[in-house]
Amino acid sequence: MDPEQNAPENATDQVESEAPTRVYLHPEQLAMIQTPEALPVPVLQRSVLRISYVPAIMPGKWFNRWHERYGDRVQLAEVPVREARGLDSLHQDLCLIDPALNSAEETVSEAPAEDSAEATEHAPIERKAVPENPFAHMSIVRPDREPASTDGEKYHSIRLYEELPVVILPVDHVLTVLDEVPVEELAEEFLLQPASDIPAYEEVSRAWRESAGRIVPEGLNDKETIELVAAGVGLYIVPMSIARFYHRKDLTYRPVAGLDLYPVHLVWPRAPKGEPRSEELEALLQDFIGIVRGRTATSDRGSETRQARAERIAAEKAKEKAKARASNARREARDKKRANAKKNGNARQHARQSAKAASARRGKKR
Repeated sequence: MDPEQNAPENATDQVESEAPTRVYLHPEQLAMIQTPEALPVPVLQRSVLRISYVPAIMPGKWFNRWHERYGDRVQLAEVPVREARGLDSLHQDLCLIDPALNSAEETVSEAPAEDSAEATEHAPIERKAVPENPFAHMSIVRPDREPASTDGEKYHSIRLYEELPVVILPVDHVLTVLDEVPVEELAEEFLLQPASDIPAYEEVSRAWRESAGRIVPEGLNDKETIELVAAGVGLYIVPMSIARFYHRKDLTYRPVAGLDLYPVHLVWPRAPKGEPRSEELEALLQDFIGIVRGRTATSDRGSETRQARAERIAAEKAKEKAKARASNARREARDKKRANAKKNGNARQHARQSAKAASARRGKKR
């Protein structure tokens, strides 16, 4: 066979062999995040610290402060997870799969899982109390959706802020005439959530619910439930940020008086007794805690920030310059005294000045 005819095939084979292998996220973790585009794999590969957060949470101000202070040294990955999946992200090792590797720990498939329906079956990810390399080191969650996050024996927790409860309702609903809806006005309204989730509503609506006998739909997420509100099935009480996040033109919302505020917490697992975290990781966690608690870039607690480092270097340079100026001033003063003594003919004073200068030079040499 003519080598020239075979050359294109060989060239094609070589190009295919040199094509880069695409690393991808385990399908189980891919299903955990809000959208695949929201968390590119290269971001995960470069990250040293990963913080997850549930929908409608707006942690941008804290992430921006981190990038400003530590972004040149420590890469932070922002991990947007689905509803009530914040704690799940804390208890799985980050699982990036490289089809080029044959290690069972890394992959059980040789084809990229771009479509989970066509991908080869992957082994489930093991849930761990404190993973060595977690999918997320910390998570911003809603305790009312993930009650386990308030377990002080398993988790550290910091209350970040509280949100106003609102009721989502159609724009033509009679209650829209009110700027604020007292919970008593909802006594004969059907809510698309268990009454036990809202104790004040459960109390005022007990008689109506017993007579109406309507069944609350189960297994729906916020978006699906809000679609039922738009269809006129019922009303829905949520934190204000969720109402804004899923805003629709045919729906509106009103604050509800008489209900508890919805808290938002930053949580992370407690290290097992006798197995403390590494000093490096603990320092990073404390740095992020310092940011959410409002510590300034110049605070002496936590790792040195970019601004603090720049200020320290500038202060050290200013100190060295001041020291050099003082040394030059002393030398100029001595030279001036010797020159005056010699000029005035005071030999004895000139000799003392010369001997003193020589003694100083010998001391430096020693």
